[in-house]
Amino acid sequence: MTNTFFKLKSIIIFCVIGSILILSCGDRGEMRPINEISQFVDALPNEVIYPADNPYSLEKEELGRLLFWDPVLSGTQEVACATCHHPDKGYADGLTFSRGVGATGLGTNRIGGMQTTRNAHTVINTAFNGMNIQGQYNPVLAPMFWDNRATSLEEQAGLPLLSKEEMRGSDIAEEDLMPLILDRLNAIPDYQAKFNAAFGTSVITQDLLLKAIATFERSLIATNSPFDEYMRGDENALSRRELDGLNTFIAVGCADCHSGPMFSDYELHVVGVPDNITPVDRGATNDFDFRTPTLRNVALTAPYMHNGSLRTLEDVLDFYEDVSEGGRRGNNNINANLDQNDLDEEIRDLRLNGNQIDDIISFLETLNDRDFDKTIPSSLPSGLPVGGNIQ
Repeated sequence: MTNTFFKLKSIIIFCVIGSILILSCGDRGEMRPINEISQFVDALPNEVIYPADNPYSLEKEELGRLLFWDPVLSGTQEVACATCHHPDKGYADGLTFSRGVGATGLGTNRIGGMQTTRNAHTVINTAFNGMNIQGQYNPVLAPMFWDNRATSLEEQAGLPLLSKEEMRGSDIAEEDLMPLILDRLNAIPDYQAKFNAAFGTSVITQDLLLKAIATFERSLIATNSPFDEYMRGDENALSRRELDGLNTFIAVGCADCHSGPMFSDYELHVVGVPDNITPVDRGATNDFDFRTPTLRNVALTAPYMHNGSLRTLEDVLDFYEDVSEGGRRGNNNINANLDQNDLDEEIRDLRLNGNQIDDIISFLETLNDRDFDKTIPSSLPSGLPVGGNIQ
Protein backbone atom coordinates (compact mmCIF):
# COMPACT_ATOMS: atom_id res chain seq x y z
CA MET A 1 0.00 0.00 0.00
CA THR A 2 2.81 2.40 0.93
CA ASN A 3 4.75 1.66 -2.25
CA THR A 4 1.61 2.17 -4.32
CA PHE A 5 0.96 5.49 -2.58
CA PHE A 6 4.48 6.77 -3.24
CA LYS A 7 4.33 5.64 -6.87
CA LEU A 8 1.02 7.40 -7.31
CA LYS A 9 2.36 10.53 -5.60
CA SER A 10 5.43 10.52 -7.84
CA ILE A 11 3.28 10.19 -10.93
CA ILE A 12 1.09 13.09 -9.83
CA ILE A 13 4.11 15.32 -9.10
CA PHE A 14 5.68 14.38 -12.44
CA CYS A 15 2.45 15.19 -14.29
CA VAL A 16 2.05 18.51 -12.50
CA ILE A 17 5.63 19.54 -13.25
CA GLY A 18 5.21 18.41 -16.84
CA SER A 19 2.02 20.39 -17.20
CA ILE A 20 3.69 23.50 -15.80
CA LEU A 21 6.58 23.12 -18.24
CA ILE A 22 4.24 22.57 -21.16
CA LEU A 23 2.13 25.59 -20.23
CA SER A 24 5.25 27.68 -19.70
CA CYS A 25 6.64 26.72 -23.09
CA GLY A 26 3.26 27.33 -24.62
CA ASP A 27 3.09 30.87 -23.21
CA ARG A 28 6.63 31.58 -24.35
CA GLY A 29 6.11 30.05 -27.76
CA GLU A 30 2.73 31.51 -28.69
CA MET A 31 4.06 33.55 -31.55
CA ARG A 32 1.96 36.30 -33.04
CA PRO A 33 1.02 35.76 -36.69
CA ILE A 34 2.84 37.97 -39.19
CA ASN A 35 -0.21 40.10 -39.87
CA GLU A 36 -0.37 40.93 -36.16
CA ILE A 37 3.38 41.58 -35.87
CA SER A 38 3.12 44.04 -38.77
CA GLN A 39 0.82 46.19 -36.66
CA PHE A 40 3.90 46.96 -34.55
CA VAL A 41 6.97 46.38 -36.74
CA ASP A 42 7.46 45.28 -40.33
CA ALA A 43 9.87 44.62 -43.19
CA LEU A 44 11.44 47.48 -45.09
CA PRO A 45 10.56 48.10 -48.73
CA ASN A 46 13.28 47.45 -51.31
CA GLU A 47 12.61 50.68 -53.20
CA VAL A 48 13.35 54.23 -52.08
CA ILE A 49 11.13 57.25 -52.67
CA TYR A 50 13.02 60.27 -54.04
CA PRO A 51 11.82 63.89 -53.84
CA ALA A 52 10.11 65.19 -56.96
CA ASP A 53 12.74 67.92 -57.31
CA ASN A 54 15.64 65.52 -56.79
CA PRO A 55 14.96 62.30 -58.74
CA TYR A 56 17.50 59.51 -58.81
CA SER A 57 20.23 59.16 -61.41
CA LEU A 58 23.40 57.08 -61.34
CA GLU A 59 25.46 60.13 -62.26
CA LYS A 60 24.06 61.99 -59.27
CA GLU A 61 24.68 59.07 -56.91
CA GLU A 62 28.31 58.68 -58.00
CA LEU A 63 28.88 62.43 -57.74
CA GLY A 64 27.37 62.37 -54.26
CA ARG A 65 29.67 59.51 -53.27
CA LEU A 66 32.75 61.54 -54.24
CA LEU A 67 31.50 64.58 -52.33
CA PHE A 68 30.68 62.44 -49.29
CA TRP A 69 34.30 61.27 -49.17
CA ASP A 70 35.96 64.58 -50.12
CA PRO A 71 37.44 66.77 -47.34
CA VAL A 72 37.29 69.71 -49.75
CA LEU A 73 33.90 70.39 -48.12
CA SER A 74 35.45 71.16 -44.73
CA GLY A 75 36.97 74.43 -43.65
CA THR A 76 40.42 72.94 -43.12
CA GLN A 77 40.07 70.41 -45.98
CA GLU A 78 40.81 67.52 -43.60
CA VAL A 79 37.33 66.25 -42.64
CA ALA A 80 34.80 64.58 -44.93
CA CYS A 81 31.28 63.31 -44.29
CA ALA A 82 32.79 59.82 -44.38
CA THR A 83 35.24 60.68 -41.62
CA CYS A 84 32.46 60.16 -39.06
CA HIS A 85 30.19 57.97 -41.20
CA HIS A 86 32.45 55.20 -42.42
CA PRO A 87 31.28 51.86 -43.89
CA ASP A 88 33.70 49.95 -41.64
CA LYS A 89 31.73 51.36 -38.68
CA GLY A 90 28.26 50.79 -40.14
CA TYR A 91 28.34 54.36 -41.51
CA ALA A 92 28.72 55.68 -37.96
CA ASP A 93 32.09 56.00 -36.19
CA GLY A 94 32.02 53.87 -33.05
CA LEU A 95 32.84 56.83 -30.79
CA THR A 96 30.93 58.23 -27.84
CA PHE A 97 31.18 61.67 -29.46
CA SER A 98 32.50 62.21 -32.98
CA ARG A 99 35.75 64.08 -33.51
CA GLY A 100 35.89 66.52 -36.39
CA VAL A 101 38.29 69.33 -37.29
CA GLY A 102 41.85 68.78 -36.08
CA ALA A 103 41.43 65.10 -35.21
CA THR A 104 43.30 62.22 -36.83
CA GLY A 105 42.55 58.53 -37.27
CA LEU A 106 39.42 56.48 -37.89
CA GLY A 107 36.70 55.29 -35.56
CA THR A 108 37.79 54.43 -32.04
CA ASN A 109 41.39 55.22 -33.04
CA ARG A 110 40.51 58.81 -33.85
CA ILE A 111 42.12 61.25 -31.41
CA GLY A 112 42.55 64.95 -30.80
CA GLY A 113 40.79 67.80 -32.51
CA MET A 114 37.32 69.15 -31.82
CA GLN A 115 34.70 66.92 -30.23
CA THR A 116 31.01 67.06 -31.03
CA THR A 117 28.34 66.92 -28.34
CA ARG A 118 26.27 64.00 -29.64
CA ASN A 119 26.78 60.46 -30.86
CA ALA A 120 26.84 59.98 -34.65
CA HIS A 121 23.78 58.38 -36.23
CA THR A 122 24.32 55.80 -38.94
CA VAL A 123 23.51 56.97 -42.47
CA ILE A 124 22.25 53.50 -43.48
CA ASN A 125 18.52 53.52 -44.22
CA THR A 126 18.13 57.24 -43.54
CA ALA A 127 16.38 57.18 -46.91
CA PHE A 128 13.41 55.77 -44.96
CA ASN A 129 13.45 58.29 -42.08
CA GLY A 130 9.98 59.29 -40.98
CA MET A 131 8.38 56.03 -42.10
CA ASN A 132 5.24 55.24 -40.11
CA ILE A 133 3.78 51.89 -39.09
CA GLN A 134 2.02 51.58 -42.44
CA GLY A 135 5.33 52.05 -44.28
CA GLN A 136 4.44 55.54 -45.52
CA TYR A 137 6.92 58.41 -45.54
CA ASN A 138 7.68 61.67 -47.31
CA PRO A 139 11.38 62.23 -48.15
CA VAL A 140 10.84 66.00 -48.10
CA LEU A 141 9.59 65.86 -44.50
CA ALA A 142 11.90 63.16 -43.16
CA PRO A 143 13.14 64.08 -39.63
CA MET A 144 16.91 64.14 -39.11
CA PHE A 145 19.32 64.33 -36.17
CA TRP A 146 18.70 63.50 -32.52
CA ASP A 147 16.49 66.57 -32.14
CA ASN A 148 14.60 66.42 -35.48
CA ARG A 149 15.96 69.87 -36.29
CA ALA A 150 16.18 69.14 -40.02
CA THR A 151 13.77 67.61 -42.49
CA SER A 152 15.03 65.77 -45.58
CA LEU A 153 18.47 64.48 -46.37
CA GLU A 154 19.01 67.56 -48.52
CA GLU A 155 18.68 69.84 -45.51
CA GLN A 156 20.63 67.48 -43.26
CA ALA A 157 23.58 67.30 -45.66
CA GLY A 158 24.42 70.97 -45.24
CA LEU A 159 24.39 71.29 -41.46
CA PRO A 160 27.56 69.30 -40.58
CA LEU A 161 29.48 71.47 -43.05
CA LEU A 162 28.58 74.56 -41.02
CA SER A 163 29.22 73.01 -37.60
CA LYS A 164 32.41 74.35 -36.04
CA GLU A 165 33.22 71.07 -34.30
CA GLU A 166 32.37 68.81 -37.23
CA MET A 167 33.64 70.31 -40.51
CA ARG A 168 33.88 74.14 -40.43
CA GLY A 169 36.51 74.74 -37.78
CA SER A 170 36.98 77.93 -35.79
CA ASP A 171 38.92 79.97 -38.37
CA ILE A 172 36.07 80.49 -40.84
CA ALA A 173 32.82 82.28 -40.06
CA GLU A 174 29.71 80.22 -40.61
CA GLU A 175 28.35 82.56 -43.29
CA ASP A 176 31.65 82.39 -45.19
CA LEU A 177 32.03 78.61 -45.41
CA MET A 178 29.52 77.70 -48.11
CA PRO A 179 30.72 80.39 -50.56
CA LEU A 180 34.26 79.16 -49.95
CA ILE A 181 33.28 75.52 -50.63
CA LEU A 182 31.49 76.48 -53.84
CA ASP A 183 34.49 78.49 -55.02
CA ARG A 184 36.71 75.48 -54.42
CA LEU A 185 34.39 73.11 -56.29
CA ASN A 186 33.86 75.46 -59.23
CA ALA A 187 37.64 75.70 -59.61
CA ILE A 188 37.96 71.92 -60.15
CA PRO A 189 37.25 70.99 -63.82
CA ASP A 190 36.47 67.35 -62.99
CA TYR A 191 33.75 68.39 -60.54
CA GLN A 192 32.32 70.83 -63.09
CA ALA A 193 32.07 68.00 -65.61
CA LYS A 194 30.45 65.64 -63.12
CA PHE A 195 27.89 68.24 -62.03
CA ASN A 196 27.11 68.86 -65.69
CA ALA A 197 26.54 65.12 -66.23
CA ALA A 198 24.32 64.89 -63.14
CA PHE A 199 22.36 68.15 -63.37
CA GLY A 200 22.91 69.55 -66.84
CA THR A 201 24.96 72.51 -65.65
CA SER A 202 28.61 72.98 -64.75
CA VAL A 203 27.79 75.88 -62.41
CA ILE A 204 27.97 74.33 -58.93
CA THR A 205 25.49 75.76 -56.43
CA GLN A 206 24.64 74.94 -52.83
CA ASP A 207 21.33 73.42 -53.89
CA LEU A 208 22.96 71.03 -56.37
CA LEU A 209 25.75 70.16 -53.95
CA LEU A 210 23.30 69.08 -51.24
CA LYS A 211 21.07 67.24 -53.71
CA ALA A 212 24.02 65.17 -54.89
CA ILE A 213 25.07 64.21 -51.36
CA ALA A 214 21.47 63.36 -50.42
CA THR A 215 21.10 61.16 -53.52
CA PHE A 216 24.15 59.15 -52.49
CA GLU A 217 22.92 58.85 -48.91
CA ARG A 218 19.58 57.49 -50.15
CA SER A 219 21.49 54.71 -51.91
CA LEU A 220 22.81 53.41 -48.57
CA ILE A 221 20.07 50.95 -47.72
CA ALA A 222 20.09 47.56 -46.02
CA THR A 223 16.68 45.93 -46.41
CA ASN A 224 17.30 42.18 -46.27
CA SER A 225 17.96 41.35 -42.65
CA PRO A 226 16.78 38.00 -41.28
CA PHE A 227 13.81 39.85 -39.76
CA ASP A 228 12.87 41.28 -43.17
CA GLU A 229 13.07 37.82 -44.71
CA TYR A 230 10.85 36.39 -42.00
CA MET A 231 8.24 39.09 -42.44
CA ARG A 232 8.25 38.44 -46.18
CA GLY A 233 7.35 34.81 -45.63
CA ASP A 234 10.54 32.84 -44.89
CA GLU A 235 9.51 30.95 -41.76
CA ASN A 236 13.05 29.61 -41.31
CA ALA A 237 14.72 33.02 -41.29
CA LEU A 238 14.50 33.32 -37.49
CA SER A 239 15.32 30.77 -34.81
CA ARG A 240 12.92 29.91 -32.01
CA ARG A 241 14.89 32.03 -29.56
CA GLU A 242 14.88 34.99 -31.96
CA LEU A 243 11.12 34.62 -32.39
CA ASP A 244 10.74 34.54 -28.61
CA GLY A 245 12.76 37.75 -28.50
CA LEU A 246 10.51 39.36 -31.10
CA ASN A 247 7.44 38.30 -29.16
CA THR A 248 8.92 39.72 -25.95
CA PHE A 249 10.04 42.93 -27.70
CA ILE A 250 6.41 43.62 -28.54
CA ALA A 251 4.88 42.31 -25.32
CA VAL A 252 6.99 44.35 -22.89
CA GLY A 253 6.45 47.61 -24.76
CA CYS A 254 9.69 48.18 -26.71
CA ALA A 255 7.63 48.46 -29.91
CA ASP A 256 5.59 51.32 -28.46
CA CYS A 257 8.40 53.68 -29.53
CA HIS A 258 10.58 51.44 -31.71
CA SER A 259 7.76 50.85 -34.17
CA GLY A 260 7.20 50.47 -37.89
CA PRO A 261 9.65 49.14 -40.49
CA MET A 262 12.39 51.46 -39.23
CA PHE A 263 11.80 50.57 -35.56
CA SER A 264 11.32 54.23 -34.68
CA ASP A 265 8.31 56.46 -34.20
CA TYR A 266 10.55 59.48 -34.95
CA GLU A 267 9.05 61.23 -31.96
CA LEU A 268 10.88 63.08 -29.19
CA HIS A 269 10.91 61.28 -25.83
CA VAL A 270 12.29 61.99 -22.37
CA VAL A 271 14.16 58.79 -21.59
CA GLY A 272 16.36 59.99 -18.74
CA VAL A 273 19.82 58.99 -19.96
CA PRO A 274 22.45 60.37 -17.53
CA ASP A 275 24.61 63.28 -18.68
CA ASN A 276 28.22 62.66 -19.66
CA ILE A 277 29.12 66.08 -21.02
CA THR A 278 29.33 69.66 -19.75
CA PRO A 279 27.31 71.79 -20.28
CA VAL A 280 24.49 69.26 -20.11
CA ASP A 281 22.58 68.46 -23.28
CA ARG A 282 18.95 69.41 -22.70
CA GLY A 283 17.68 67.98 -25.97
CA ALA A 284 15.31 69.34 -28.57
CA THR A 285 12.99 71.48 -26.44
CA ASN A 286 15.08 71.94 -23.28
CA ASP A 287 13.32 69.03 -21.56
CA PHE A 288 16.02 66.39 -22.17
CA ASP A 289 13.98 65.04 -25.08
CA PHE A 290 15.57 63.18 -27.97
CA ARG A 291 14.32 61.31 -31.00
CA THR A 292 13.79 57.58 -30.95
CA PRO A 293 16.70 56.10 -32.93
CA THR A 294 16.21 53.35 -35.47
CA LEU A 295 17.21 49.84 -34.41
CA ARG A 296 18.19 48.85 -37.94
CA ASN A 297 21.76 47.45 -37.95
CA VAL A 298 21.85 48.36 -34.28
CA ALA A 299 24.47 45.76 -33.36
CA LEU A 300 26.90 47.42 -35.82
CA THR A 301 26.63 50.94 -34.47
CA ALA A 302 27.57 50.96 -30.78
CA PRO A 303 27.81 52.91 -28.52
CA TYR A 304 24.21 53.91 -27.96
CA MET A 305 21.90 56.78 -26.96
CA HIS A 306 22.27 60.44 -27.95
CA ASN A 307 25.46 60.75 -25.89
CA GLY A 308 26.97 57.34 -26.60
CA SER A 309 27.01 56.60 -22.88
CA LEU A 310 25.84 52.98 -23.12
CA ARG A 311 28.43 50.68 -24.63
CA THR A 312 26.45 47.53 -25.36
CA LEU A 313 22.90 46.38 -26.06
CA GLU A 314 22.95 44.74 -22.64
CA ASP A 315 23.72 48.14 -21.12
CA VAL A 316 20.79 49.68 -22.98
CA LEU A 317 18.31 47.06 -21.83
CA ASP A 318 19.66 47.17 -18.28
CA PHE A 319 19.14 50.93 -18.32
CA TYR A 320 15.52 50.59 -19.46
CA GLU A 321 14.92 47.95 -16.83
CA ASP A 322 16.22 50.33 -14.18
CA VAL A 323 14.24 53.40 -15.19
CA SER A 324 10.92 51.66 -15.84
CA GLU A 325 8.49 51.21 -12.98
CA GLY A 326 9.43 48.25 -10.84
CA GLY A 327 13.02 48.26 -12.04
CA ARG A 328 15.10 45.90 -9.96
CA ARG A 329 17.64 48.60 -9.06
CA GLY A 330 15.22 51.51 -8.79
CA ASN A 331 16.00 54.87 -10.39
CA ASN A 332 19.71 55.29 -9.68
CA ASN A 333 20.52 55.61 -13.39
CA ILE A 334 18.09 58.42 -14.25
CA ASN A 335 19.51 61.76 -15.36
CA ALA A 336 20.20 63.82 -12.23
CA ASN A 337 18.07 66.65 -13.60
CA LEU A 338 14.98 64.43 -13.84
CA ASP A 339 12.89 62.16 -11.70
CA GLN A 340 10.59 59.27 -12.50
CA ASN A 341 7.60 61.51 -13.22
CA ASP A 342 9.56 63.49 -15.82
CA LEU A 343 10.03 60.43 -18.00
CA ASP A 344 7.72 59.66 -20.90
CA GLU A 345 4.83 57.41 -19.99
CA GLU A 346 6.03 54.86 -22.55
CA ILE A 347 9.28 54.52 -20.61
CA ARG A 348 7.62 54.29 -17.21
CA ASP A 349 5.25 51.61 -18.48
CA LEU A 350 7.90 49.25 -19.83
CA ARG A 351 7.47 45.75 -18.42
CA LEU A 352 11.03 44.59 -18.97
CA ASN A 353 12.83 42.23 -16.59
CA GLY A 354 16.28 40.70 -16.59
CA ASN A 355 15.08 37.27 -17.70
CA GLN A 356 13.91 38.71 -21.03
CA ILE A 357 17.01 40.67 -21.98
CA ASP A 358 18.93 37.86 -23.69
CA ASP A 359 15.95 36.95 -25.87
CA ILE A 360 15.41 40.55 -26.93
CA ILE A 361 19.10 40.95 -27.82
CA SER A 362 18.92 37.78 -29.91
CA PHE A 363 16.04 39.34 -31.80
CA LEU A 364 17.75 42.73 -32.20
CA GLU A 365 20.66 41.01 -33.90
CA THR A 366 18.25 39.80 -36.60
CA LEU A 367 17.84 43.43 -37.66
CA ASN A 368 21.40 43.44 -38.98
CA ASP A 369 21.96 43.40 -42.74
CA ARG A 370 25.66 43.74 -43.53
CA ASP A 371 25.04 43.73 -47.28
CA PHE A 372 25.14 47.48 -47.80
CA ASP A 373 27.25 49.56 -50.17
CA LYS A 374 30.78 49.82 -48.77
CA THR A 375 32.44 51.27 -51.89
CA ILE A 376 35.26 53.71 -51.17
CA PRO A 377 36.53 55.92 -54.04
CA SER A 378 40.11 55.28 -55.02
CA SER A 379 40.72 59.00 -55.55
CA LEU A 380 38.90 62.32 -55.50
CA PRO A 381 38.62 65.18 -58.03
CA SER A 382 40.10 67.54 -55.43
CA GLY A 383 43.23 65.41 -55.09
CA LEU A 384 42.82 65.41 -51.31
CA PRO A 385 43.08 62.23 -49.16
CA VAL A 386 39.96 60.05 -49.46
CA GLY A 387 37.89 60.42 -46.29
CA GLY A 388 40.08 63.18 -44.88
CA ASN A 389 42.71 62.74 -42.19
CA ILE A 390 41.77 59.19 -41.20
CA GLN A 391 45.06 57.36 -41.69
